[in-house]
Amino acid sequence: MEEIEVDSSICYNLTYFKDLMKEYRKIDDNIILRMNTTDTHSEQACAEFFKQLTKAYSKRGQIINRCLKIIDQELEKKQKALADDPYDNDLKNQMFVEESKRRMISNEITVEEIVRDRSLTVFKNKCRMFHIPKEISEIINRQ
Repeated sequence: MEEIEVDSSICYNLTYFKDLMKEYRKIDDNIILRMNTTDTHSEQACAEFFKQLTKAYSKRGQIINRCLKIIDQELEKKQKALADDPYDNDLKNQMFVEESKRRMISNEITVEEIVRDRSLTVFKNKCRMFHIPKEISEIINRQ
């Protein structure tokens, strides 16, 4: 999976944003199949798969956070412009649309928590010999 630079074109095109998230969630969607084909008695195989999982978690978190930041910056600009002209209905409508997009992207945080919880449960059940380092566990739970 190639690295993608997150810019406003990704964040404002919700279809593309969702497709991108779906692409980065393939590892989670196929976790049972992948775990069935992984030597779960090998700590090294489990460590390698865990590394792939955490890389996907990190990338998805970066995409979500970057898009939220981009939209927040744009909303802030529009709020300042609206303060100068509180009767600008076009600007109010644009802000409403952007706030809706922000909510949809923000909802991905909840989706991400559910996906991570599900995939980590499967991982822990299959790779019982592998112990997730405490500092990595804390990072996963924070993102």
